[in-house]
Amino acid sequence: MPVKTQRKKGNKYHNKKVVVEGITFDSKRESERYLVLKDAQSKGFISDLKLQPKFVLVPAIKEQYIKHLKTKDKICERTVQLPITYTADFEYVKDGERIIEDVKASKFMLPKEFTIKVKLMRYFHGIEVKLVFNPSKLPTTKVRWL
Repeated sequence: MPVKTQRKKGNKYHNKKVVVEGITFDSKRESERYLVLKDAQSKGFISDLKLQPKFVLVPAIKEQYIKHLKTKDKICERTVQLPITYTADFEYVKDGERIIEDVKASKFMLPKEFTIKVKLMRYFHGIEVKLVFNPSKLPTTKVRWL
């Protein structure tokens, strides 16, 4: 009887995790972007650099229910639906404007879920996410979504 071996499931886009200054990044491109932004912050071009800022796009749905105990009834709460969140790669302030960035390899490899989340970010939070394809440059143009 042949022995089945399990294949280790790899990353969807074949990225390799990279550790820079004790911080683990999802890709080499993202780590390079971090170094560029960190340098820009040290030179005063940007400020308030944050990694992996998280935004709630659709809040969790909770409901209350009554739990019958031996001596009394207790009102409890349970989560019916988890929230939908978006975690960007970077957040910083440039020229007084709050900028949210996501590093991607190509504009042709954007998952549908990502595109929807970016549109929800703009609709609910009024924030336009800037996509970065070349990690060595500061973004100058905004990406328009159809």
